[in-house]
Amino acid sequence: MKKEGSAISSRRPANPSDADVALVLKAYEAFAAGDIDSATVALHPDVEWIEPDEFPNGGRRVGPASVAEYLTASRAMWSELTSERTPYRHGDDIVIIHRVYGMLADGTPNEATVADVFTVRDGQVVKMQAYADPEEAFKS
Repeated sequence: MKKEGSAISSRRPANPSDADVALVLKAYEAFAAGDIDSATVALHPDVEWIEPDEFPNGGRRVGPASVAEYLTASRAMWSELTSERTPYRHGDDIVIIHRVYGMLADGTPNEATVADVFTVRDGQVVKMQAYADPEEAFKS
């Protein structure tokens, strides 16, 4: 949720037709559908993927196979998932404000809003850094 006067509310969303933004958004669509192979197809062989330690299975991963393992476990936590994402440009990086909500596998309703910062080079994601507090994504 955007807070008035926040780093997010003062920004305009990125153009979804921007090739790098479209590449990242396509991965989110695949994740929400449970298609992890498609979600990871644009990852660089040495991609660095960092999730906050407080996230379930959080931590640092390197390489598409390790990221796919994380995303598979993350998606399996949800029996029903709705994914809403808004892209922003922050310098050369793409910041996705990602709101997920739905039903966890144990039947508990859940909702979270996070920020994921992607670095894309030559049509491949080379780094992703997630933030539990979306405001933090715009501080670097």
